[in-house]
Amino acid sequence: MTTDQLKVGEAIIDLLSREYGVDVVFGIPGVHNIELYRGLHRSGVKAISPRHEQGAGFMADGWSIVTGKPGICVLISGPGLTNALTPIAQAYHDSRPMLVIASTTPTDALGKSFGPLHDLPDQAAVARSVCAFSETVTDPTMLPALIERAWNVFTSARPRPVHIAIPMDVLAQPCAPFVRVHTPAARPIATENDIARALDIINASSAPVIIAGGGSIDASTQLVALAEALDAPVLLTGNAKGVMSSSHPLCAGNCLVFGRVQKDIEAADVVIVVGTELSDTDLYNDGRALQFGGNVVRIDIDAEQINRRTTPTVGIVGDAAHTMTSLARGIVSRNATTGAQRAQQWRDHARNKTSDKFVPFLQVIEQWLPENAIVALDSTQLGYSAHWWLPASRSRSWLAPYGFGTLGCALPMAIGAAVAAPDRPVLVIAGDGGWLFTVAEMAAAHDLKSNITMVLWDNSGYEQIRTSFDDVQAPRMGVDVTSHEPSAIARGFGWNAIDVSTPEQLATSLDAALKSSGPHFIRIAIS
Repeated sequence: MTTDQLKVGEAIIDLLSREYGVDVVFGIPGVHNIELYRGLHRSGVKAISPRHEQGAGFMADGWSIVTGKPGICVLISGPGLTNALTPIAQAYHDSRPMLVIASTTPTDALGKSFGPLHDLPDQAAVARSVCAFSETVTDPTMLPALIERAWNVFTSARPRPVHIAIPMDVLAQPCAPFVRVHTPAARPIATENDIARALDIINASSAPVIIAGGGSIDASTQLVALAEALDAPVLLTGNAKGVMSSSHPLCAGNCLVFGRVQKDIEAADVVIVVGTELSDTDLYNDGRALQFGGNVVRIDIDAEQINRRTTPTVGIVGDAAHTMTSLARGIVSRNATTGAQRAQQWRDHARNKTSDKFVPFLQVIEQWLPENAIVALDSTQLGYSAHWWLPASRSRSWLAPYGFGTLGCALPMAIGAAVAAPDRPVLVIAGDGGWLFTVAEMAAAHDLKSNITMVLWDNSGYEQIRTSFDDVQAPRMGVDVTSHEPSAIARGFGWNAIDVSTPEQLATSLDAALKSSGPHFIRIAIS
């Protein structure tokens, strides 16, 4: 190998760093991906080491939410990829960009099934169902074009993960530095005809409503402008929380899960749906799609999404920010009359429906929560209520497993967020059951000196599942599990840890955590 040559693993990282601005990756080094790590060392890219590849995927996803850039995972073959499939699937379902670069078995063993280490019959096929595309590369000259194709998915289409598998022997081959293959791509733009048709409907309405999803995450200004021009209350899905500040009078927040709110939406004369699947996890109503009684204007970057779960009166394929700007320009001036009042009614309804068991603790967290905080939630009862109770004043500050609904993601996602924004406080709300799924990542948070405060809702098991057993009159089984001494476990990982049982104790502990650095663990013990 000459002095101007690299190994393929080095050349991949060099290209990502030099041309795409990659400066941090998440993964666990192993014999099978050392050449990628040689490239990380050479390029000065920061490598974050979780304690499990599932943690790597969740960290990359959390980092991506906060930065708006693709999260990068560098994995070993076989189990490295399969361990990360859950967070890859989460990023897929929540439409977020993730580039997964993994080694695979040597070229002469691919698909032969004679038992090489970490062998999968077809590693790329394993990942393909939860990726925009998934390829195995045996010819290194293919890599620049594939990486460019991935970036075009991330920036010009509905973002989804991409997996590229590279045999170990190919990673070690010598090559010249890669040259970027520029392939122009742009987000789709709404047609003038579609905008005109939508405006005819919208301007004839008397009580419009806007539902904004994750597709509007970078269109805060445009969403606010459209809502104010229409005097329309805005309902946000979980992936859109913060796109309109909770303090805005027209922001109804994350109240879509309530039946009364859904009935009001179905009765509206016009509903503008922006960048959301209107999925079961958004509505939480036993799989029933909304039955709109009035007109629907649906905006989405994905043409295949336009007619799913509803047939809109006008379907607009286009970038959310550009489309809402075009609509706002054509809105006929109207007096603000009922928009803020309707938003307030929905917010009040959600709060009134919140269990008294959670309200005192949520009130404390709400009062404590800094304006610039990042919040990561796991699937836990306190976290479910936090979705509509806690405020968010800016986009890309709210992390949760909406599309895939997995347990255990909150802690590693929070670590990724803390890597992305080390000067911002990060709050985690998790249950004792879900926390144990990825508890080992507490070690990574300690090593990184992450400013994370975790509130653990400890009811000695899976309380939501206990309730589900009771609802169908089935005998409870497997739901009474404990972590025995959670705070002792946290201290063993180097965290500051304390047990509390009252809202007053929680307030004191949160205040102390905010005034000091490093990771803090607050266990709320529930009888």
